[in-house]
Amino acid sequence: MTGKDGDGKQRNGTGRSTDPAAARERAAKEAFVRGVIERGEAAKPDRNGKLPPGATHEIVEEVEGELPKIRRRRFSLR
Repeated sequence: MTGKDGDGKQRNGTGRSTDPAAARERAAKEAFVRGVIERGEAAKPDRNGKLPPGATHEIVEEVEGELPKIRRRRFSLR
């Protein structure tokens, strides 16, 4: 089912915009998160709130079946 939401944007049945630019942006964000995770640059903090060496992003939320939400915590000097 498709239709327009209150913001006037065309939506598909999942509630995601069918705008091609929005789809490209969403795909780019997903690729970025996958890359950060695959390179080992994202981790959960320890009980003291510290990230392991090499981690630049904190995993802040994990939902089954979705990519985790991450937040930059520090920069790498590589």
